[in-house]
Amino acid sequence: MTIRKTARWQQCIDDRILEHLRDENHSTATQMSIMDGIHATENQIQERCRVLADADLVYFLTDRQDMVGLTTMGEQYLNGEVDVELYPRPRHPNSWE
Repeated sequence: MTIRKTARWQQCIDDRILEHLRDENHSTATQMSIMDGIHATENQIQERCRVLADADLVYFLTDRQDMVGLTTMGEQYLNGEVDVELYPRPRHPNSWE
């Protein structure tokens, strides 16, 4: 079993999003909102994806930020190789507007 080094800013949904992206290569908030195991609305998932993107764990494949993929650092985090607490805290999505 892999022990992940989580940060204080992370939420449980973050790991579910990252695990889904590892399994599917890319996805959308809409697709993830109907998946078993991810119990969140499309808006909640989109917000968390923005936070995860700011933390360099995921990236957006489109300018509209509707399609998201897992970064190398995201994969390393899932494998327990990266301690995201050691990196700068991501901005809250409300601060981007």
